[in-house]
Amino acid sequence: MRDAYIILCHQSPWQVNELAQYLASAGNDVYIHADKTWNAAGQILTSEHIRLVADPVKVVWADWSIVKATLKCINALKEKGLAYRYVHLISGQCLPAKSGRVLDEILDAAHKEGLQFMECRQLPRTDNWGRDGGIHRVGTWYPRWMVSKYSPWHRWFWPYTNKWIRLRLRRPLYYVYRPFYGGAQWWSLTGACVADIAAYASRHGLFRYFFHHVFCSDELFFQTCISRLPYFNKVTGSNRRFLKWPFPDAQSPIDLQEEHWPELWASDALFGRKFSMSPGETRRYLQKLEKSE
Repeated sequence: MRDAYIILCHQSPWQVNELAQYLASAGNDVYIHADKTWNAAGQILTSEHIRLVADPVKVVWADWSIVKATLKCINALKEKGLAYRYVHLISGQCLPAKSGRVLDEILDAAHKEGLQFMECRQLPRTDNWGRDGGIHRVGTWYPRWMVSKYSPWHRWFWPYTNKWIRLRLRRPLYYVYRPFYGGAQWWSLTGACVADIAAYASRHGLFRYFFHHVFCSDELFFQTCISRLPYFNKVTGSNRRFLKWPFPDAQSPIDLQEEHWPELWASDALFGRKFSMSPGETRRYLQKLEKSE
């Protein structure tokens, strides 16, 4: 069975092209969502196995638009009508951490067990999700114009949030839809699981709308959906992604350099992020990866 790759991207078209062509060369299908505001989207190369998703959305940090873009890609792969072994959600700055042969062996074995590679923990979390364990993300009603860190109104975000936390206010639907689950945005789920998540989201319009006003819904929506489906007991708790953080609670991981490659390849990760490389560097990485096993 082939896999499907959903790539969300907004920069570095040359790196996206190298990644997509590498994945497609193994017979996989690649669905690319290029941010609506990205003026280089026309540089993305398409083919029989590489599709640029139509009618892209303007993706905004921490906003519902990230989930909307992902659902668009899921709908596009459903239209193709194929049964995929796994669907992988990655960014344009991700690269595989295993050669094609090794990755295929890992995923074949995992698919037989029905494993779902997703970071997924119930709120409140006890790690770095804020002083209330992330409950404010779902319990507070967030106007979408306030969430984006690029909005002039974002300066009111934390005073607004802190007031809700201090007064212990909750959105009414919070009590209807709890418990909530959260984790990293990126995942690798079986094709059947992704199809059922999309069906669940389609059937429950009010549930879907609830997440329009959640902070960082991309880190909560799919986790909470899967918690309501039979696949939940097969969630591994790890999305098998390799990242390096500059300091605790940083908003973004560092760009991986060549010195990090051996550590990445020796890990149990399926993919590494982030990479920011030229076409030549990306090709060299992929060539060395294939020879590393």
